[in-house]
Amino acid sequence: MKLNDNAKQTYIQLLIDSLDKKHEVLSELMQITTRQQNIIDSENFDEDEFLKTISLKEEQINSLSELDRGFELVYDRIREELNNNSKEYRAQISSLKELVTAVTDLSVKLQALEKRNRPKLEALLTNKRRSIKNSRLSNETVTNYYKNMSSKPESHSYFYDKKK
Repeated sequence: MKLNDNAKQTYIQLLIDSLDKKHEVLSELMQITTRQQNIIDSENFDEDEFLKTISLKEEQINSLSELDRGFELVYDRIREELNNNSKEYRAQISSLKELVTAVTDLSVKLQALEKRNRPKLEALLTNKRRSIKNSRLSNETVTNYYKNMSSKPESHSYFYDKKK
């Protein structure tokens, strides 16, 4: 497909805009992940707040997926033109390279933060499970004790006071 100059410029600008938006979304993901880290590290784990951050992250990740698909579609249309006439688009290609580097750096930082949060969260969940299991066992023990005591007939003392 042959593109006119105006369409080429539009596609290149779309690529730049897409990378800008991706950087914004990754920045937002970084903030949400940092919030998750604070929730995990706090003394009182707020499950509701943590679940909200998961929901927010899911929205941002879906947005990232859409941006990636759109970027790929546009890039497929303009790739050949950029490769064949790289001197003509030097400034735009330079801008794209800078944005790709910024997005990649932010993505690596985000992955590192996620990697640090994962073992902390797993330890927290293990402790929660253990706590739930212990409370369940305690409840079962108490319930069994009361069942056992209520099913036995009331017994009289074997020892009597003989002084009366």
